[in-house]
Amino acid sequence: MNTAKGISTPFEDYRINVKLKISALWIAVMFCYVYGDYIQVFVPGIMSEALLVSADKEGIQFEFFAVALLMSIPSVMVFLTLVLKPLINRRLNIIIPSLFVVLLVSLNLETVWGFYLYLTGLEVLLSLMTIWHAWKWPKSEIMD
Repeated sequence: MNTAKGISTPFEDYRINVKLKISALWIAVMFCYVYGDYIQVFVPGIMSEALLVSADKEGIQFEFFAVALLMSIPSVMVFLTLVLKPLINRRLNIIIPSLFVVLLVSLNLETVWGFYLYLTGLEVLLSLMTIWHAWKWPKSEIMD
């Protein structure tokens, strides 16, 4: 409080660039994916199913590659969001999270585990926030 004038000073705040906001959202959603997959290892039956992998090596190779590819997208988007030009950046940050939301919902319709439903809900929320920030990307002011 400014005692000389009796006026309280508001907390200092900075305007955060939209690229930093979206990049941080990608980091948050990526952590949710990692935590969900880590905790899932402790779900009864998951480890015993994982040990049966050797039956169809080509099929499981493809599945593992598909999951690795899918999970690498948020990691790459953290970087790309910071370096790409706004037009392509905005489009990617609307399209990719939209696809992830559809994928998350469709893959988790039958799960009964509370932790997984919670993380899926959080991932969907974070993805929707990414879409919203990209949609509302500030226009630059052109000086004459």
